[in-house]
Amino acid sequence: MSDLMHWPSWPLILVLGYPAFTIAILEFARHLDARAPSTASILRHVAYVLLPTGALWLILRLLAGLPAHDNAVRLTETAFALTGLYLLLRIAQAVLMSLVEEQMGVPKLLLDIVRIGLSLIWGSVVVSNIWKINLASLLAAMGVGSIALAFALQEFLGNLLSGMALLSAHKFNIGDWIMVEGKPAEVVEMDWRTVTLVTANGDRVVVANSTLAKGSLTIAAKAKERASLTVPLTVAADIPPERVRDAVIEAGRAVPDLATPDGVKCLVTGIGDGAVKYNVVLSVANPGMLAGPCDEFLSRFWYVAQRRGLRLDQSPAPDVAARLQMLEQGDAFHRDADALPQLASASAFRRYRRGDLLLAAGMPATEALLVVVGQLAAMVAVGESEVRLELVTPGQLMVLQEMLAGGLSPVRVIADQDTDVLAIPARALIDAMDSSRVIERDINAGAEARRQAILPLNRGLRVVA
Repeated sequence: MSDLMHWPSWPLILVLGYPAFTIAILEFARHLDARAPSTASILRHVAYVLLPTGALWLILRLLAGLPAHDNAVRLTETAFALTGLYLLLRIAQAVLMSLVEEQMGVPKLLLDIVRIGLSLIWGSVVVSNIWKINLASLLAAMGVGSIALAFALQEFLGNLLSGMALLSAHKFNIGDWIMVEGKPAEVVEMDWRTVTLVTANGDRVVVANSTLAKGSLTIAAKAKERASLTVPLTVAADIPPERVRDAVIEAGRAVPDLATPDGVKCLVTGIGDGAVKYNVVLSVANPGMLAGPCDEFLSRFWYVAQRRGLRLDQSPAPDVAARLQMLEQGDAFHRDADALPQLASASAFRRYRRGDLLLAAGMPATEALLVVVGQLAAMVAVGESEVRLELVTPGQLMVLQEMLAGGLSPVRVIADQDTDVLAIPARALIDAMDSSRVIERDINAGAEARRQAILPLNRGLRVVA
C-alpha cells in the first residue's frame, strides 16, 4: 500500500488526461470552424502534433527512464520543441494580421519571411542544444558555399527582393490597373517573384517583380476606382460653345461603359485660328477599355453634330435648294410649285446613326420625317414586348395622325440603318396641306393607314410587318 501511495501521479494524469484534453481541444476546434477557421486549424495542430510528441517525450524520458542523450528521446524532444515554435509563430502572425491587415494591408510575404527567419534561428538553437552541435563551425563551413549559391540564385533573389519591396511599399494591390508597355492592365495575382496581369483584351501577362521595380511605375487606377478619358475636339469658332456642349452631352451620355450615366464633361481649352478647342472628359468604369469609349463617342458626336448643324469641316449643310431636290425626288409629295419650296425652307436635314432614337413613344410628335438615305423602324409596344410596325425606306414619309393633331406619339421611331432624313415641322406640313388638296389627300392617306395598322396592336393582336 505504501508503494502505491508513493507512486507518482503524473502517469495517471498522462494516461487519463491526455485523451480527455485532446478530445476537448478537437471539439472546441469544431465549434470554431465557421467563426474562426485559422484558430480551429491551430488547435488541431496542437491536438494532432504537439500533444502526441510531448506525451511521447514524457513516456520515453520519465516512464521508460531513458537518458537525455538517447536518440529516441532527442528526436521526440526536437519534434516537440520545433512544433511548439511553429504554433507560437502562427499564433503571433494571426494576431498581427487581425490587428493591422485592414488598415495597412500588411503583405503576407513579409510575415512569412519573418516567420521563416525566426524558425531558422530558434530551430538552430534548439537543435544545437539537444544534439550538441557546434553551430559556429557549421556556419563557417557554409560560408564559401553560400557565396557560390548566391551567385547562382542572383536572378531569383533579385525578383524575390523586388517582390518584397513592391509588396511592403504597397505601391499597388490586386484589382489595381497599372501601365505596362504603355497599355493598362489589371493586377490579378501577386507573389514573391512575379505579378500576373490581365490586359484589356483578356490576355494574361506574367511580369517579373524586378522588371516592375526597375522602371517607373504608372498606376492608371486603383481597384474599383473610376478612370477618366479625355477626347480633344475642334469646332468652328462661329458655333456658340453652349451648342457644342449640348451636343457633347447628348453624344457622351449614349456611350456605353461609362461609370455613371452623366459621366461626361465638356471644357473649352482654347479659341483662335477660326476654331474653338474643347476637351471632352468621359468617366469610364473600366480603365482598361479606353479606346472603345473614345471611338464610340467620336462616332456618336459626328451624327449629333450633323443633326444640330455643327460644322466640323468646311463643307456646308444642304441648303434650301438641296432640300427641295430631296423633296421632289421622294415618293411622298407630288410636285407643287408653291408648297414644296415652303416645306424645303422649313425642313431640317439630319443624320442618324443606326440605333439612334428619333421619336420616343408617349412624347409629343412635332415633326414628320422624310427618309433620304437608309431606313427607319417604327415600333409599337404590345404588352411587355415590342412589335415592329413597319420599315420606312428612302422617299417615304413617316407621318402620324398625332403629328397633325399635336398629340403624343404611339410609336417609337429608331434608325434601322445609318439614315439621313428631312425633318418637316408639323405646322409647315399642315400649311402645305391647306394650300394643296393633292398633298392633303396623300398625307391623310398615309397617316390613316398607320393608324389602322396600330389599332389591332393596341388590342394585343400581333401583326407581322
